[in-house]
Amino acid sequence: MTGPGGDGRPRIDEGLAPGFIAAMPQLQDPNFQRTVVFLVRSNEQGAFGLVINRPGPLTVAELCEGQEIPYEGDPDARVMIGGPVEADRHLLVLHGEDPLFAEDGDDELLVAPGIRLVVARAGLERLAGRPGARFRCYLGYAGWAPGQLEAELAAGAWVPLAAHASYLFDVPPEAAWSRALREAGIDPRDLVPGGAPS
Repeated sequence: MTGPGGDGRPRIDEGLAPGFIAAMPQLQDPNFQRTVVFLVRSNEQGAFGLVINRPGPLTVAELCEGQEIPYEGDPDARVMIGGPVEADRHLLVLHGEDPLFAEDGDDELLVAPGIRLVVARAGLERLAGRPGARFRCYLGYAGWAPGQLEAELAAGAWVPLAAHASYLFDVPPEAAWSRALREAGIDPRDLVPGGAPS
């Protein structure tokens, strides 16, 4: 998915986003240990993504109640911690439904096949009112400065993977990291003392 740049480093402008990156054990940052990140954007200005497998303490029902939004979904669904940046106030929603708005605009963006990003309250209202809707809420996000993610990739800190909607909506968060590594041909039991959950 990535090709070498002139200095031998992977180039993130050659198709890494949209896609997933799974953290390898040598990545020491506690914000990203055993995480899978959905990269929404990567270019010469840097990279932006959402950690998809770190549930937070807040349920989606509680989030919607606080926003006075009627909620018809899974009462146990949790709001995910999307990353360390603005984790207390920056809400983003990824969904796998048909477009929520009649026209493309700033409120909703098709990021990858079967994956749309919503930033508008109206989008959350529509999704919350649909029983069984495929969506996840994220507080905060992950960001990389120009060249930072390229350096981490070159150091082997991340394994890149293609964008599959199933990782977001069908794979339980606690299984996403192991599943991602196995898809990349890596057995997580070889990396983690005592093995890793399947």
